Amino acid sequence: MANPKRKLSRASKGHRRAHLVLDRIQLVRCTHCSSMIRPHTICGNCGYYRTKQVVVASNPN
Repeated sequence: MANPKRKLSRASKGHRRAHLVLDRIQLVRCTHCSSMIRPHTICGNCGYYRTKQVVVASNPN
């Protein structure tokens, strides 16, 4: 089994892991009920996608 020859410094480890940071979830307002949803998804509150009702929501306004 391979073992490292030298100790890896915190800075080198941080440079390697720099792309592993988590991004915030992007949210936009629903055009129909104004609740916050992820873009390009059906609203879970009202069931609309853009201006069309796609699914019947369980709790309509």
